[in-house]
Amino acid sequence: MSKEIEEMVLRNQYNQLPMQKKLQLRDEYLRRSGMSLITFYQKLRTDNFKKLERELFEELFNNFNN
Repeated sequence: MSKEIEEMVLRNQYNQLPMQKKLQLRDEYLRRSGMSLITFYQKLRTDNFKKLERELFEELFNNFNN
């Protein structure tokens, strides 16, 4: 998979969730990562997550998507 396609995945995954689950995922991500709300949305928009941040997001997405 190309890097450009892979980078779009987190934002697309997040946008697939219903609003309530988006908020739950976001709040849990902020709690566990210590990231600020503004930084979260900036990284989501620009897909500038570091490897560990991306892994946490994917873990939470999988938990909230089930």
